Amino acid sequence: MNLFTQSIYSGLTSGAVYALLAMGLVIAFRTTRVVNLAHGESYAVGGLSIALLQQAGVPMLLALVAGIVLGMVFLWGMDRVLLRPRASWPVPSLILITLGLAFLTRGVLLVAAGVDPLSFPRLVAGPPLRWAGGILPRQALVLIGVSIVAAIAVAVFLGRTRFGRQLRATAEHPDAAQLMGVNVNATRAVAFLLAGGLGALAAALLVPLVPVDFQTGLGMTLRGFIAAALAGMVPGAAVFCGFILGLFEAFVTSYGGALASDPVVFVVLIVAALWRSRSIRFEGRARA
Repeated sequence: MNLFTQSIYSGLTSGAVYALLAMGLVIAFRTTRVVNLAHGESYAVGGLSIALLQQAGVPMLLALVAGIVLGMVFLWGMDRVLLRPRASWPVPSLILITLGLAFLTRGVLLVAAGVDPLSFPRLVAGPPLRWAGGILPRQALVLIGVSIVAAIAVAVFLGRTRFGRQLRATAEHPDAAQLMGVNVNATRAVAFLLAGGLGALAAALLVPLVPVDFQTGLGMTLRGFIAAALAGMVPGAAVFCGFILGLFEAFVTSYGGALASDPVVFVVLIVAALWRSRSIRFEGRARA
């Protein structure tokens, strides 16, 4: 097996998930200006729900639909119950609320699913593909393709549809958008439903390859946020940065060891935060 080629395949697989998570996080952020630290819980809720339903004998297709819907409802409910009634609160307080919800969800998932990682059968059967000395499961190929298609679909939705333009207007200036007749609450609801759907969709495609447990959500949130921060909170760029982060993490794991992966990723998070804060301090302009 060629280690370099295999690292590329592994990086593209995980990068596809990070791209979906980053895109959803950016959509919700640009609508509310709140970094949702419970965003990755939509991945955990969706993945564990599908696994538990499948174990209970629910047909796979129905379990997939139910898991994705639960991921959507989870983030929509968070906005409707926790964030929207407190829209006048300072943003740091709202971010702490999302963090508290993430830990609460983690406890609920622990009780519901237990400590052991869960998975379910692959959606695409067949032997893995072997190219250039590397092995790529067919499920991973579908994951990569779906993430690219989803990114294109979201870009078309935001740029070419009336509701997408309303969502962008709400992101730019909610008060002005409301004065122009835009239903701000409806656009917020769609943004969080879309974000939750992307997170749960990522779980539906990756969990057959990498089992999910109750504490997976926060790690997914951090990786999605790193990609989003590197992209400057732009949906299209977040997809590209998600793939770049996945490739970077895969090469670190392959050549530096699995234990080096998380520390290096967190260093990237710190660098990204410092870089973004530098732009904010100088009003979006880099200091000479």
